Amino acid sequence: MLDEMTKEDLVEWIRSQHFFMKPKKSDVLYLRWKRQSADVLAEMEKENRAIDHLDFSERDRLARQFNASKDPSERLRLVEKIEPYDKALREHLNRSEAINRKQKRVDALYDQIEVERKKERR
Repeated sequence: MLDEMTKEDLVEWIRSQHFFMKPKKSDVLYLRWKRQSADVLAEMEKENRAIDHLDFSERDRLARQFNASKDPSERLRLVEKIEPYDKALREHLNRSEAINRKQKRVDALYDQIEVERKKERR
């Protein structure tokens, strides 16, 4: 079991357990899940704060002006003003989807903990 542990797993296990106990795979997976879950949560919070500086009400106001305008040059000018907002939102959504994929992997790790605990009870 020790060969499967990463350095972080081993350090965290040593800190949380007694030295005379052999590590269980479920314990190692739990420590790994706990660390990765905290990392994903921190990344998610950071990403949610990343677009706080953008005023999407301004983007909505520009979009309403665009919809009301009939002048092609005015519409082009408005599209150019709207584009940075749309680009920032697209990038935010792409990063959020990547974080969600990481979260699914972390959730799968938690499911694996239960599988290992059942094996250990036998």
